[in-house]
Amino acid sequence: MENRKINDSEWLIPKSDISFDYLLKFNRNMGILHLIQGLIMVIFGFLPQLAFRIDVYTTYIKFVLGPPNTIEPNPEILFSISAVGALVGSFLLISALAHFLIAYPLNKSYIKNLKRGINKVRWFEYAFSSSIMILLIALFFGVLDFWALVMIFTLNALMNMFGLVMESYNVYTRKLGEKIKWGPYYLGVIAGAVPWIVITAFFFNTSVTGGQIPGFVYGIYIIELFFYNTFAINMILQYKGVWKWKDYLFGEKVYQLLSLISKSFLAWLVFGGVFSPTG
Repeated sequence: MENRKINDSEWLIPKSDISFDYLLKFNRNMGILHLIQGLIMVIFGFLPQLAFRIDVYTTYIKFVLGPPNTIEPNPEILFSISAVGALVGSFLLISALAHFLIAYPLNKSYIKNLKRGINKVRWFEYAFSSSIMILLIALFFGVLDFWALVMIFTLNALMNMFGLVMESYNVYTRKLGEKIKWGPYYLGVIAGAVPWIVITAFFFNTSVTGGQIPGFVYGIYIIELFFYNTFAINMILQYKGVWKWKDYLFGEKVYQLLSLISKSFLAWLVFGGVFSPTG
C-alpha cells in the first residue's frame, strides 16, 4: 500500500443531512434534561423520610485453627451508602456535564472528531456514568463486597474504553481505505458481559432460594440489560452501515437518545421503588 501523510483535518465520514449546529443544540437539550433529573434525584435522596441505606462489606478471610485448620470468610461492614439518591443523581449529572462541554467549550473539537468518525467525550463520560449505573444495579442485586464492586466498575469502564479504542483505531482504517477492525469491539463485549454475568448469578440465586425481590428490581434488571445491549447494537449498525446508520451522525444521535432513556429509566425505577413515600 502506498504510504501517504495522514491529515487529521480530513472529513472521513460521508456528508450527512444532520447538521453540526443541530447536534450542538441537541447536546444542549440533552444536558438540560439530564441536569433537571439529576438535581431531583439528589434533592429527594437526601430527604430523611426517604432515606435508604446499603451496607458495603469486605470479606477478608480468617484462619481458624483446628483440627482441622480452615479458612473462613470474615465479612465486616466497610462503609454504608445512605444517600442513594446522590448515587442515582451522580450519573445523570455526569452526563449533563458532558453534554454541556460538547455544546459549549469543546464544540470545535467535537465537530472535528465527528468528521473523523469519533466522539471521545462520549466514551469518557460513559466510562464514569454507566459504571456508576452498573454499581447501583449490582448493589440492588446483593453484590455487596467492596472489591467485587471495584472489579465490576473497572470492567465496565474498560468496556467503554474499548469503545474509544474501536473508534480511534478505525479513524485510520478509514483513512487508509482498509476494512473495519473489530478486535476492540470484541474485547469490549467480553469486559461488559462479565458484570452482567455476576449480577445475573445473584439474581437467580435470590430467586431460587426464595428471596423476595421487589418488583422494581425486576424492572431494573430487564430494562437496563436491554439498554446496555442496545449501545453495542448501535455500534454494529453504525460500522456495518445498516439503513440510516450509514450516516455516522445518525448513530451519534442514537447514542445520545439511548443514554438519556437508559439513565432516566434507571433513575425513576429506583425513585419509584425506594424513594417514594409508599415504597
